[in-house]
Amino acid sequence: MSLQSTPASSLYATAASTPHTQFPTHGLLPRADTQAGEFVRKHPTYDGRGTVVAVLDTGICPGAQGLQLTSDGKRKVLDFIDCTGSGDVAMSDPQKCNSGALELRAVSGRMLRLNPAWSNPSGEWRIGAKHLYDIAPIEVKRVVVTERGDRFRRSAQQLADTVSSQLADAKRKEPSTPISGDDSDAVAELDAQTSVLNSLSSSYADPGPILDCVVFHDGTQWRAAIDTEETGDLSAAPALGAYKSTGDVALLCKRQLLYYTINFYDSGRVLSIVTSVGPHSTHVAGILAANHPDEPQNNGVAPGAQLISLMIGDSRVASMETGVGLTRAVAAIIEHGADLANVSYGEPSATHNAGQWVQMVRNEVVRRHRCIFVSSAGNEGPALSTVGAPGGTVDDVIGVGAYVGYEQIKADYGMYDTVRDTMFTWSSRGPTFDGARGADIYAPGSAVASFPAYTKERLHLLNGTSMSSPNLCGCLALLVSAWKQEFGVDSNAPRISPYRVKNAIFSTAKLFGDELGAGLVQTDAAWQFLKSHNKRRYEDVEYKVSVLEMGNARGIYLRNPEDSACARHLQIKVSPVFPEDARARLECDPDGSHGQQRSQTQFDFEQRVLLVATVSWVRVPEALYLSSQGQMFSARVDATHLEPGHLHVASIDGYDSANVDRGPIFTIPVTVTKPLEVSSGACVRLGSLRFQPTEIVRRFIAVPNGATSARITIHSTNNAVQTSVPAMFYLHCVQISPQERVNTYEIKERVRIGHPSYVAGGNSAEQQYDCSMDVLGGATLEVCIAKFWNQLDSHEVDVTVDFHGIVPAGAQYARAQGDRVNAGIVVNGNNTVVRTDFSANLRQEYNIKPDVSLDTLRIMLNPHSATIAPMESERDIHPAYGVAIKKLVLDYKLETKSDNASFRPRLPALDSKIYESWADSFALAIYDANKRRVAVDISYTRRVTLNKRGDYLIRVQVRHHSTQDLEALKNMPLLIDMQLTNKISLPAYYTLASMFTKSVEDSSITVNTIARGSRLPLFFKTGISGLPAEASPGDVLYGSLSLNKLSASLALEYIVPAKSANNDKTGDAASPTASDNNLTPAQKDRMEIEEAIRKLRIDWIKRAKDDEVREQLVTELLSSANNSESKDEERAAVLSAQLDTLDSARKTQLPWNEGAKMSNERAKQALEIADRIISLTQGQALTARLYENASSEEDKRLKRQSETAKGQLVIALTTRCRALAFLTTQAAGSTASSEASVEFVDVVPGEEGEERTSAYEKAVGNLKRWTSEKQQTDDAWFLMATMPLLIAKQKYGQALQSVLKWLSKAPLLTSNTSERKAMMELRDVLVGKLRWTIWADHFRAMELVENPASYDSVF
Repeated sequence: MSLQSTPASSLYATAASTPHTQFPTHGLLPRADTQAGEFVRKHPTYDGRGTVVAVLDTGICPGAQGLQLTSDGKRKVLDFIDCTGSGDVAMSDPQKCNSGALELRAVSGRMLRLNPAWSNPSGEWRIGAKHLYDIAPIEVKRVVVTERGDRFRRSAQQLADTVSSQLADAKRKEPSTPISGDDSDAVAELDAQTSVLNSLSSSYADPGPILDCVVFHDGTQWRAAIDTEETGDLSAAPALGAYKSTGDVALLCKRQLLYYTINFYDSGRVLSIVTSVGPHSTHVAGILAANHPDEPQNNGVAPGAQLISLMIGDSRVASMETGVGLTRAVAAIIEHGADLANVSYGEPSATHNAGQWVQMVRNEVVRRHRCIFVSSAGNEGPALSTVGAPGGTVDDVIGVGAYVGYEQIKADYGMYDTVRDTMFTWSSRGPTFDGARGADIYAPGSAVASFPAYTKERLHLLNGTSMSSPNLCGCLALLVSAWKQEFGVDSNAPRISPYRVKNAIFSTAKLFGDELGAGLVQTDAAWQFLKSHNKRRYEDVEYKVSVLEMGNARGIYLRNPEDSACARHLQIKVSPVFPEDARARLECDPDGSHGQQRSQTQFDFEQRVLLVATVSWVRVPEALYLSSQGQMFSARVDATHLEPGHLHVASIDGYDSANVDRGPIFTIPVTVTKPLEVSSGACVRLGSLRFQPTEIVRRFIAVPNGATSARITIHSTNNAVQTSVPAMFYLHCVQISPQERVNTYEIKERVRIGHPSYVAGGNSAEQQYDCSMDVLGGATLEVCIAKFWNQLDSHEVDVTVDFHGIVPAGAQYARAQGDRVNAGIVVNGNNTVVRTDFSANLRQEYNIKPDVSLDTLRIMLNPHSATIAPMESERDIHPAYGVAIKKLVLDYKLETKSDNASFRPRLPALDSKIYESWADSFALAIYDANKRRVAVDISYTRRVTLNKRGDYLIRVQVRHHSTQDLEALKNMPLLIDMQLTNKISLPAYYTLASMFTKSVEDSSITVNTIARGSRLPLFFKTGISGLPAEASPGDVLYGSLSLNKLSASLALEYIVPAKSANNDKTGDAASPTASDNNLTPAQKDRMEIEEAIRKLRIDWIKRAKDDEVREQLVTELLSSANNSESKDEERAAVLSAQLDTLDSARKTQLPWNEGAKMSNERAKQALEIADRIISLTQGQALTARLYENASSEEDKRLKRQSETAKGQLVIALTTRCRALAFLTTQAAGSTASSEASVEFVDVVPGEEGEERTSAYEKAVGNLKRWTSEKQQTDDAWFLMATMPLLIAKQKYGQALQSVLKWLSKAPLLTSNTSERKAMMELRDVLVGKLRWTIWADHFRAMELVENPASYDSVF
């Protein structure tokens, strides 16, 4: 039987399955809901042309589609500026090419061949270098690292395979008789080489491309060329000029389409390579102003606008914005005369209108230079008061929330059904902590828009308030463009004020469901408003609201229980704020005319205001007369009869009595979150909550005093037939605490209700979800449950909130999850016993099980140095004050005691603040002993892990315009919160007796419960073992105390106790009779003086520069020692000092190196002296083990003597090996690297060589017997004494094995810098001798990264 195939399309085709003929392109970059698309269709030239918009972000990609030209053919991006300095290259002093050839030795070591076509009249060049990974976006870096790593590993594997084959061949040559010595040596050497290659491959780290840069002046402007291919050949390369003047763009990484532009600063001393640190900015710019002539459906909102790319995201801190970048961006906005600015960045905020940058934007950018500033409100919703800075908390900055409408749903989100227009669930909500609206207005929060070329995507879908902000900014660019074309641009008059534009968009916004009354921007309606009220005299005036009883709050926000317990009578002041005119500055107004005009405007100002409250529970007077100095009025807010647990919103609106139809000229928001009271059982049942699509349910609860945690339970069950598909919910719970960010007391979880196996008509399964959060007693808790905006159907859940709390009785406490600036429970290690009482004030608490865990050591470092100086760059003139910004540089020294030390550096006065910071910027960099920067933090400090034990420099820089303010910080300590490798437990006891004995009756008492209102004493025994090596008396160990699983853990600090007084008296090892009780005081004094003089003379053996003086000193001291009771010890000390002068470079030089200053005569003399020391010390050194557990004073003295003798013996044996090595070898000719200071030798031929070799091998064996295994692997002097024979016999693999092992284990100390340098030099020469070119090149590249010539500047 044959089967007949039928095409699926014909088998199942129906009319309903026929696709639409067009894709819903209007929703890709939505413009219809905001009326922007219709506005441009009605007014084609009002498309943003004539406007300049600054984009403060991650940097626009110069190669992105749609961002090349405006709709009227102008350059789309006027300038690309790296405001952070992350792309800066410090250029050398000017230099000229040698011998007439166009060649320069580059920083990388390559020889650069320059382009003869370049015009350079002076003949002077500056050189520098940049690590590609310092400026490449993560998308590019990830690919480059992978490609380079794969290529390198293939080559390395080929080398390893070759050596492995040689090893296999050597082993196959085994004869029937035992392997000869030569064959055995070859096998051992090849085996070592194989092991080394395998080890190198496993530890390979890509140094990354090093880009050499050349800067020169062509007689007109500065130009630069970059060796992007790492070949050194620039002979045909173009030289780029600054983009602003030339429009030059080039590829920094061809394979990845990473484009860049350049700028020059400080007369060519700084080259700025401007790339993009992420795709965010390009997408923002595409939404705002992309122009696709051939695909107009992909256009941005304002395709005619021009842009300025201001990169505020710093590549060194994962594209986070920095204070330096923000301040320089303000200067660039003013310099370029931007009409608008968009910043789709932000952070949680504890205060409104706070921070020096915020004040600079308000006063300089918005008021004085009349730039409209737009910013995203944040993505931290859906709970209330989650807006951040600057977009939600700053006056004069328009904060934008994220809207999603029908067009976006169809085009972007693949939903088979739609929901009503709404705000995205995660969009941050107001009000601000002081009652202002927060999110001022909404715009579409998603778009398919331009993306950087290096992502290999033309367009990309992103959503967030980062997308709604540029959409609104584009709408405002249309309005400004229309205003300029409709009413003209008068160079003698200030441009349209931001206040006028804000008034227009707020007054005409379309309400769509925001609980606080913010609407969706309506571009055409706003334009009609602007035209209608063009002649209104005070349309440019903003009104400042101050609620006096609430700390000059900008609105009325009654959130906590006491706020709504009774009617509130409030005094409110309304003051007009007039736009500034930059021309009215004293220095810009020589005849005073502009200042006179400003004053006259204020003098003439008069507003007769009619006041209206939108609800009956708010009462206000009918009228208010306003002059330029403002006026106060009284308001009564009575929330006592409002429904508890719910949100209540109202407003007080002020109307111009002469133009009521215009709408309110100011609005004072009134927000009441009257909380539910908690029952005596410390439990609140919110009941059954039913959710429709896009619905959000908020309930507010008065958290009882004494509560430390809340447990929220969501229960979903339905005994009826299930009719709903599964849905995602947000559970977002928030408390507000004064001067703390909203995320201090917050939990945000995603909860899925329903099951993927849903079948219509089936029965639902029961579900329960629990989570806990720390809470603050006495403050209102919002429990917000939001059905995610795109979830369909209806759902029902029950919600219960249980409170728990065990707290120190009658004391303040802190949460264990807090920032640990202050802790509530302090255990002072200087006290034997510490008692703390605890109480449960809400309910009986069960399953009490005290557990104290200490996990963090806090060390306080004081500055090693502190300097204040003005910034030298032309970029660092303060935009508001016109003076150079000052910098305070603080250096701290830190020594880590172990590898992989993990810690967080903290400066509580400065860190974790950007927009709120009182300083211009704060940055911190950590450098190792090689001067390599291993970590950098800017504004926010993070946990750092230092891979190697060693000495580190922590450099902090604070920037501010005031020297006086910086002076106060010169002694500021740095806190180091070091994470303990192993947590320390601090035992807690229920009784005092149980700490010390189990024989007393009450010592076995245990407590399982704490009754409500009762007290539980706990006793802590402060003597703990296992303190970290870094801990010093007075340092603090931080951790937490948990009493049961339901109550929040409490922060606890343990003060490291002072060290016990040591009453042991130690005598002088070299003067055993100094403590003899039979001596008179005068005799003791004389003996101690003589001993001090003897030690000083011995020391001068090493310091004397004249050989005759040294020899005479040695002779006198040896003669004097013959008359001493301790003549062997004294003679050994003198000879050891003499021996040190003959071989002072034993830690850093092979014996035949020029730096070792060894000769046949010196080697023989060293042998003679070493043999004498050995004979004097060997016997006493043998006794060292007898005194390992010395207890008596005499035994301790003898132990010290024997240890001294052993040390002298080991040095003598070491020098003996080195002297014999020198005598055993002879020069071997040129080395692999002419620049290396390590020279190579061969074994002296013949019987003489064999005898010397035998003597050397015996000497090495003797040295090994007197040294520990740790010394043999960790001490450079041992390797420098024992490796020469391996090298002389060309056993380079075995020698390299020892060197690499030493380098991997050696700590990065300043004290061993010379040893490390010597070992790296030796490593490089050994690799050259082995002809491992690939590894030689690798180490050369790593040297540039790991051993810079100086500390780099990241500030």
